[in-house]
Amino acid sequence: MRPILVLILSALIALNSAYSTPEMSARKAVRVAFAKCVGAVEPRSIVQEAIRVSADRISIGNSHFPRSNATKIVLLGFGKAVLLMGRGAGDRLTAPLLQKTFLIAPSEQKPKSPENSTRIREIWYGGRNNLPDAKSVSATTSMLSEIDRLDSPDTIFVFLISGGGSALFCSPRRNLVVEDKVKTIKAMQAAGATIQQLNTVRQNISEVKGGKVLRRIRHGQSVSLIISDVIGDPIDLIAGGPTAIPTQSEGSVEHILKDLGVGQRELGSVVWSALKQKEKDTSPIRKDHFANHIIASNRIALRAAYESLTSAGFHTSIITSSLSGNAAEIGRQFADLIASESFDSPLLKNASANLQYPIALLFGGETTVKLAAHPGKGGRNQEMVLACFDALKSQTPAHQFVFLSAGSDGQDGPTDAAGAIITNSDLLVPSPTSSASLAASDSYNFWKHFNNGKSHLITGPSGTNVMDIQILVLNKL
Repeated sequence: MRPILVLILSALIALNSAYSTPEMSARKAVRVAFAKCVGAVEPRSIVQEAIRVSADRISIGNSHFPRSNATKIVLLGFGKAVLLMGRGAGDRLTAPLLQKTFLIAPSEQKPKSPENSTRIREIWYGGRNNLPDAKSVSATTSMLSEIDRLDSPDTIFVFLISGGGSALFCSPRRNLVVEDKVKTIKAMQAAGATIQQLNTVRQNISEVKGGKVLRRIRHGQSVSLIISDVIGDPIDLIAGGPTAIPTQSEGSVEHILKDLGVGQRELGSVVWSALKQKEKDTSPIRKDHFANHIIASNRIALRAAYESLTSAGFHTSIITSSLSGNAAEIGRQFADLIASESFDSPLLKNASANLQYPIALLFGGETTVKLAAHPGKGGRNQEMVLACFDALKSQTPAHQFVFLSAGSDGQDGPTDAAGAIITNSDLLVPSPTSSASLAASDSYNFWKHFNNGKSHLITGPSGTNVMDIQILVLNKL
């Protein structure tokens, strides 16, 4: 290469490096931190750590059981993380101690060549796009039959529960069908229901949620290892709380539906009638024969991001693991924070007063989306970033920034994207459709086409679920 061309190329590389490296480095650090979040709650390893077996003792979480030659373990699981959780348990539990494994996983996780089910190991798939279906019901019916068959004083039922389990472990109340449950879920989601509200109502039209599966276990004991995907880690609401006694009052369902503006017209007369009728307890729950243990949560994931960003040189703060509210409104609050020099924001009410550059602010939780009348395709994380982006088009950022919002499960709403990420440079890219896409609840298609999809986070299913992660990095311009 000619010397003059070498000099020009070197100058261009130096110029490009000087201009883009801080933003690119920050963007990379944020993506690495998100990956660390997901890695910290990797299901196989955390289940391995939770199970200990010796010649005379079995420890599962903080529950301890004496072991004899007659002791048998039945492994039951459902949720987005169940396949990896099952592998972790299988690393610790083997025959003859392990009598049966029965797992229900999302249809999206079904391999092209699934393993054949046997008498001692069954894997079922159902519940596409986080909604129950006929396959979910069939799988649940078979699992309940196995519980009845294997229940004995020497049996320990070990439940592996994770987010998405509500759609997979599904048995509608008498006189209801799965389509009734789907209609109820969709009506509530369209009205902006929180996961707490959804699960409270679902418990009342289910034969297994709200601790009801425990009625089937009349002789053995049960212990659950749970990956939490609900703010505050309420065991009675995660995956519908199948192994926990519910804490809501009898009037909760009526109040929830009234607050959402959802009634008989939206739900149909059959569901409405079922919700009005208090279900009779057909058999008691033995309260001293079950235990539940949270083994992974949003807080644990945020801690991993904290360590990652701190080691990368950022002054890092975990603001909250209970971020909630309307996704678009919160996105606009992030935009206001990015455009403000004072850090006066409702998002930072729990923040330290002494914020120093470069700053990394961590949030976790689960927001909601109120859908347009004829919605497009999207999810709460993609919508939050789109609302932030759209608001910043009419404001001037006061900081160099990177903003990411993504689902830890890699599936934001009924899409194949985890979320989105934006920086100052993205504001320079023409985007005439951002406002219309936001109004149409079509965030997925916006990010798919914006800037050749460079801001779209498509990670693939992570195999875990501890709600959502937001990371905001700020530095001096």
